[in-house]
Amino acid sequence: MYVNALKILVLLITISCSPHFANALERAANTSGGAAIAKGSAGKKSTVDPMSTGSVAVLPRPSSFVPPPTLVNWYAERGDIGFPRGSRLIYCHGYGCTFRTIVPLGAADNEKLAEIFATWGGSAAEERNGIDHAVQWWERRAAPLLGGPPDIRGSDFAHSHMQGQTDCLDEATNSTTILIYLQENGYLRYHRVLRPESRGGIFYAHATAVYEDITTKTPWIVDSWMRDAGDPNDVMPLAEWLMK
Repeated sequence: MYVNALKILVLLITISCSPHFANALERAANTSGGAAIAKGSAGKKSTVDPMSTGSVAVLPRPSSFVPPPTLVNWYAERGDIGFPRGSRLIYCHGYGCTFRTIVPLGAADNEKLAEIFATWGGSAAEERNGIDHAVQWWERRAAPLLGGPPDIRGSDFAHSHMQGQTDCLDEATNSTTILIYLQENGYLRYHRVLRPESRGGIFYAHATAVYEDITTKTPWIVDSWMRDAGDPNDVMPLAEWLMK
């Protein structure tokens, strides 16, 4: 009975990410201003000194990240796609994680991420900008591997079960996946990853990735659902996002 209820809830959330709800969300914002699962490992990271000296500064060693059970459960609820580990990451698309594509990250990818956080990493506020840029990069990095056109903002029913297109559950999962990778590899110094959150109740639900400022304990969101693939994302405190 629990499994059936969970499936119904996931279906309702997916339905809520429809173009009708998407348009409503955008109007509110305007008025207010096919691969197998595998595991791997990642190497040590370094970053160019932001003072433009060309020197290399080693990032902190990866912290021992122990994901909360609620975060692990999020991935089990997506059809048991497995918690992100190593450098071969699952990217969900097709709505409700219908398609799951492995995106392998290597040295060039880590250099790009190091560059992002060398530019955006001097404070908690700057790191939130870095997280936004990292999610944009992640979507652009995955797009050519997904077998379809780049993702279009929102969730048009015509795009359901179409490779490369995502609903809010896919978006929240993918953003959380790259956040976990950043956390496990020492890029995040001021934040920790939490389980995605949703708003709007059963018939108007929308999900987003969430992370927490480790000093203030304030949860923040990075929400890419109403943005085309690779565009700047919505970044704000969770409390503000829940009120929209």
